[in-house]
Parts: sequence; structure tokens; C-alpha cells
Amino acid sequence: MTNTTQMRTYQGTQNTKQSHYLQCLQPLPSTWVTLLEPIASSSYDEALLMCQYPDGQWAAWIPDLGEIKLHSGQFCRMS
Repeated sequence: MTNTTQMRTYQGTQNTKQSHYLQCLQPLPSTWVTLLEPIASSSYDEALLMCQYPDGQWAAWIPDLGEIKLHSGQFCRMS
């Protein structure tokens, strides 16, 4: 699997409707990713990807929240 860069667009929800462009690296197991929107109001904004399901979603672990299933539009791998 190669590291490729893709552009992902999402709408910010904090007092603005502007689009933000992020350069996200291809997601890989055992890497930390930044969540584009918090899963819960008191949760961390990062998750550890564990493995990818056949349907393309990811099993991830969020500190103090536990295991969760994410789709690729919910996170961005920055490094």
C-alpha cells in the first residue's frame, strides 16, 4: 500500500459555512488520525485506526470512549 495524498473537503460548523481543504494521507492500520468532528462533546479529537472492514469502514479506538466504527469521511490522517 502506498502513501498517497488526497484532498478532502468538509464544512466547518463553528460560526462559518466556509469549506476547508485538508491534505489527508491514505489511512493505514495502527496510525493516529484527526477526527473532523468530535464523536461526543467530551471525547478526544483523535482516534487510533485498528483495521479496515470489507465495506471500507474502519475499526478505531478513541481514548476514554472505546472502540468505534468510522467511515473515511470522518477523519484525516495528517502524518
